[in-house]
Amino acid sequence: MEFKAIHGERSIQISLDLQESDATAAPNPAARTFQRRRRDRHGRGRRGPLLAAALPASRTRAEKFDDLVVDSAERLRTLWPEALATVEYLVEEVPDQLEALLASGAQAPLGKYLAALPAADGRQGEPPAIIIYRHPVEALCDTAGQVRELVHEVLVEQVAGLLNIDPDAVDPLFRRYRGN
Repeated sequence: MEFKAIHGERSIQISLDLQESDATAAPNPAARTFQRRRRDRHGRGRRGPLLAAALPASRTRAEKFDDLVVDSAERLRTLWPEALATVEYLVEEVPDQLEALLASGAQAPLGKYLAALPAADGRQGEPPAIIIYRHPVEALCDTAGQVRELVHEVLVEQVAGLLNIDPDAVDPLFRRYRGN
């Protein structure tokens, strides 16, 4: 396709047909894609992260939940240093087979404990572990304070099950400050 414009003595001729040398040429790597041009026109795009990493609002809910578990585990380790020295604390999103549990009408577990497993060949086996499930715990709570309290209660109950003692003996302040 050709376009011809004649104005006085000057003439302009534009051709929109690709020549073979143009069709086989590699695309320009410096050229920006349409999305990149569209998002950052005239250098007015986002210049950096919206929040600094040091600010509390930059942390995800999962990271905040992990911090609650660490705080509660540290408190329990100060109360029971020898008994909980080798216990691992794990956070999982949801329990295994959650759909089957809910379909059967059972309540979703908030946590579980795994006793130490000795190795058969004489090496050190699996250490004891306490697992807490983030989504079921958060689903039962309305505020951040309730989440903090419930995380500590679940950990106290799991430590009590692991040590085979009463939860009130694990933490003397267990359920003392519960708000109704």
